[in-house]
Amino acid sequence: MTATEAHAESHESELDVTVDDATGDGLYLLVASNDHKMVGRLWIGASLLFLLVVSVLGVLNGFERASLSGIDLFGSVASYFQSWVLFRTGGVFLVAIPLFLGIATAVVPLQVGAGGIAFPRLSAAAFWAWFIGGCVHLASFLADGGLGPADGTSSEATLLTVTSLVLMIGAILAASICVATTVIALRPSGMSLLNVPAFAWSMLVACSVWLLSLPVLVANLIYVYADLQGRDPIFFGERSRIWGDVSWAWEQPQVYAYAIPVLGVLAEIGPVAAKTRQVSRSVIFSMIGLFGALSFGAWAQHSFSRGADPVFTDGNRIYDEFLYIAFGLVVVLPILGVIGGVLDTIRRGATPKISAALLGGLMGAILLLLAAVAGEIRVIPLWDGLHEDNVLLSTTTAQLSLVLAAVVVSGAGALAWWAPKIFGGYAREPLAMLAIVTGLGAGAIGGVADLISGLMGQPDISVSDAVESGVETFNVIAAIGAVLLVLAALALIGSVMAAVTSKETLPDDPWEGHTLEWAAPSPPPVGNFVEPLPVITSEAPLLDEFEEVN
Repeated sequence: MTATEAHAESHESELDVTVDDATGDGLYLLVASNDHKMVGRLWIGASLLFLLVVSVLGVLNGFERASLSGIDLFGSVASYFQSWVLFRTGGVFLVAIPLFLGIATAVVPLQVGAGGIAFPRLSAAAFWAWFIGGCVHLASFLADGGLGPADGTSSEATLLTVTSLVLMIGAILAASICVATTVIALRPSGMSLLNVPAFAWSMLVACSVWLLSLPVLVANLIYVYADLQGRDPIFFGERSRIWGDVSWAWEQPQVYAYAIPVLGVLAEIGPVAAKTRQVSRSVIFSMIGLFGALSFGAWAQHSFSRGADPVFTDGNRIYDEFLYIAFGLVVVLPILGVIGGVLDTIRRGATPKISAALLGGLMGAILLLLAAVAGEIRVIPLWDGLHEDNVLLSTTTAQLSLVLAAVVVSGAGALAWWAPKIFGGYAREPLAMLAIVTGLGAGAIGGVADLISGLMGQPDISVSDAVESGVETFNVIAAIGAVLLVLAALALIGSVMAAVTSKETLPDDPWEGHTLEWAAPSPPPVGNFVEPLPVITSEAPLLDEFEEVN
């Protein structure tokens, strides 16, 4: 049976899906546009610039901990801690989530056959709110803010840090609503949720987890804001424990939530590269959903597990709870399931060409797998003794480094894959490859080095002179990994700039894709599709039509 039988009904008016109503050119069009492709480009461009800032911070932190500079780069422990925190807040809320939100804002409406994204004005407003919040967030650290300790920072600047972080999270939640609603409500007639493209499905799972978990972080930050007003702390205890009371958002299992789309990128690109259908598609979708469920971490908060002691001195008992250990041990299974399922599909199909898109998708998933393995090592009872000193060891840095590298590598592959639809030009393949290889090196070298130093007992925030002999070598290796992340950021920016500035005329479907975005012109016009879409009865409608013709 043909995959296309009748024209689909449009639901766009119900969800305020409009074409770009901005007129003019230049800066005005850039700021006023509500076309999802323009908004997606803005998310992507800003997140890549922030990636460069965050990766440079990682280098400075690595030099400080490895004592490579021979001098005290930050001047005080408080200043070093500020930079250490900014690397974490920036890595997640300025890079990882915004990069995937940008790709999804531009691509997901095309994948599900919509003329635009749901609530386009909200989508555009979300970007600008996030961008302003991100700039203020960086400025607050320059003004001696941060997330503690309170006795080493400016109280007013710290309030600004908290406020800007809440603004960024609120904008991310708004953008997530737009993407998730697009997948749920703007699918064409005949397309069930099990027939949506894999990347769209992974973004639906990711947005759902973000919408459930990040409001809890906002609530934590509201408590922190109230505690900083000069009165007695309401809930968390000492004002100097701000980071300890919100750090769950950067730790296991929540840290995995920011890389859920990595699995969708691999599942999207792999079958097309092998020119075949995805084997056991429902299993792959189930594995992505299971990974999302296991990455929900709002329950794993130290503040709710330390008992009656408000000073946070009775140990991080959440590490000893069965649920925490179970999540840490099981989360590796869905990642293996997706990687194995895609590799099995590739094995059954034609031998694929090694491209930046395929390599980025696969290596990103492998880095995410390494992050999950690091999490398993962290929760295995054999290592319980490592937590007796009431410190977070650099194993937590290892997980964050691996997750951030997975996002960068997978994002490089995704941008190389969808560049014709997002930017109207091909990404520069050698630069994309360089971004993937250096990003892989940053994760593997830096992440593994931090994991080993953590297992040797290094606290997560300490510098070389505060740890046992022998750890310095791994700190040097981790610093080298941070340098590689800077190179990855520069290469990725160069690859994207080549696509943006390209004047080449592109075919609609340069990769012989399976899903609806490849039925639109490259780049897609306002409204995305030249002709009304037919009824979709398959997960790969373009592949169905190709098989019918041949």
